[in-house]
Amino acid sequence: MSERRRILSSFIKLLKDEGIFELNPEDFESRLNLQKYVFIARRFGLDLGYDFPMYIRGPYSPDMADDYYSLPSETEPLPEFDKEGFLNLVKGKDFDWLDACATILMIYEDTGNLEWAIERTAELKPWISKEKIEKVVEDLRKAGLIGRE
Repeated sequence: MSERRRILSSFIKLLKDEGIFELNPEDFESRLNLQKYVFIARRFGLDLGYDFPMYIRGPYSPDMADDYYSLPSETEPLPEFDKEGFLNLVKGKDFDWLDACATILMIYEDTGNLEWAIERTAELKPWISKEKIEKVVEDLRKAGLIGRE
């Protein structure tokens, strides 16, 4: 478990070094953003072994929440993954984009049905515009994470 926390620390450091994200454990939205980044990174080959059940705010790992409250100062080298692809996808994206992205990916992984993933995400997240959801889908297609259904 401590190795996973050290890798999580390394991942958070990567996000900070790239100017994408800096974790503030006291801030709810910051913690949610980290959940989304870790969930999305799985699709690029960085699986830290967290389970992500669906919550109202999309995929959420209670185990990861426990871990980011007790991060070690020492880090562990990140395992091989498509870091460039991941960074290109998430850089400059806001919370609603991350929220829609993680939710679409989770539903799509579970069902294999992109249209259902889009429709269900729109139902679950009425505060996110249809245009934003369509932009997320376009970005996911460009990244090769979903098909061209």
